[in-house]
Amino acid sequence: MDTYLPTYAELYAVSDIHMGGEKTSTDNFQIFNRGERLAGFIDFVGTVRPTEEVALLLNGDIIDSLAEDEVPGYVALDANIALKMMDRISNDPSFQPVWDALAKFVKLPRRHLIIVVGNHDIELSLPVVEADIRGRLSGGDAETNARSVFATHGGGFGCRLGNSRVCCTHGNEVDLMNWVDYNLLGQLANAMTAGRIGDAQKWKPNGGTRVVIDVMNVVKRSYPFVDLLKPETAAIAGVLLAIDKDTFSKVNLGDAFPIVKDALKGRSTTSNLLGAEGEILPTAPQRLVADVAVQQLLGPNLLAAVSDSRGSVSTSSEDDLLLQAAAAAGSNVSPLDRRSTSGAPPQTLGAGDLVAGMFGLLSKTEALRRALKDWMSGDKTYDPGNSADILFNQMADRVNDSVDFTITGHTHLARALQFKRGGYYFNCGTWIRLLRLTSEVLDSKDSFETAVWPVLNARRMDALDTALIPGPGGVVPLVFDRTNAVRISSSPTATTGTLLRVEGSTRSTVTFNTEPGTQPAVKP
Repeated sequence: MDTYLPTYAELYAVSDIHMGGEKTSTDNFQIFNRGERLAGFIDFVGTVRPTEEVALLLNGDIIDSLAEDEVPGYVALDANIALKMMDRISNDPSFQPVWDALAKFVKLPRRHLIIVVGNHDIELSLPVVEADIRGRLSGGDAETNARSVFATHGGGFGCRLGNSRVCCTHGNEVDLMNWVDYNLLGQLANAMTAGRIGDAQKWKPNGGTRVVIDVMNVVKRSYPFVDLLKPETAAIAGVLLAIDKDTFSKVNLGDAFPIVKDALKGRSTTSNLLGAEGEILPTAPQRLVADVAVQQLLGPNLLAAVSDSRGSVSTSSEDDLLLQAAAAAGSNVSPLDRRSTSGAPPQTLGAGDLVAGMFGLLSKTEALRRALKDWMSGDKTYDPGNSADILFNQMADRVNDSVDFTITGHTHLARALQFKRGGYYFNCGTWIRLLRLTSEVLDSKDSFETAVWPVLNARRMDALDTALIPGPGGVVPLVFDRTNAVRISSSPTATTGTLLRVEGSTRSTVTFNTEPGTQPAVKP
């Protein structure tokens, strides 16, 4: 029986807000720029069906601690760092309208706020952060506090609307690169409760977090657009390799990309490649690891170009290949020349160095064009009502037939679909900027170099916001302005699920309608 589930008349869900990162007069590392719009939407939810129970659900990646300089590593390891992070995010002018709207919302009778944890905001699972958010929103009022629910244990959130059962989860739990170890997170929370600082040596982040902290946060200072490539899947590897091979070479391929270790498990020489804990052994042949990584991480367009580039270089060893790659990049210092001041021999090259070196003489712009083409291959971002994606297929296997509506986020791909078994699936999409790379620029080397590369190379987020690129029938904005929400609404005769398109430039001008190309889902 599911009588333990809370019941609401209406539920509104948004996901992947990513409040985090700083904006200064010279740099902008904020990928969420719709604070006024989201605040206006929250205001609206506060007004609907005032005599009934209405819930607002924030379905993961609400904040983005991975974008915060306040967190010096993969996670906040002590209470002071966590609180300092929350103070900065809560008082940032770009995000303050959202926090103000949430505080107003939870003070209203019959309004309920539900916070689900994602993979960019795992600190929400820490009691100290939960207490901080509750205090900021409720002002210490017990009744207001009681209407806020933190579903931050990794189990998602379930509820009922009318006769329908609803399952809400961020979705990263089925993503090999971005799943969260809640046992480890619980140990960190326990350390804080006991007044201790978490041990950084014991904290093992997932692959997506490693890619963000070790590579993307470095690269985005020169190329801010990489922060818009979400979620962190293996497909991002090609883009990062194309624009900053040296930074990528510092990544532990086995830890950052589990897909590489999985591929190595199928080799007949596995006993010489992987240790007892599944880690890639230091003694594993690095060229073999590199070859496997290239096959797993590069899409077909980039892989073909890399293969052609390597074939055009006359080399007999990895050393020669890397030397020529460095020369082609105009570097005065070879990746091999890593001698210490004491004159010790160069360090042993890692598999990441070899993967970076395999780009040979391929130009940065052409490598990036092909990598982005692979990343956007078969892209159905703008087809929310007809195209099943990986997360939809995975949730179809995980959700029981008793669930009528399933709501996720994580992929940033808004969706309104129906499972074969009969239940309905919704993805909330995202509130960050969306890159719209058209076939007109991805299929044409000249168009990419003249219309897209100068914008990406401008090294400013505002350059992306104003850019126009060739598209079907003319020019289209490079950044697609689309923010979504999911509404599940009950009536005496049915429960209806709708994917909403939310629009408006100010808090007082917010409007929304059914997302074009989708239909409301009705469960009698």
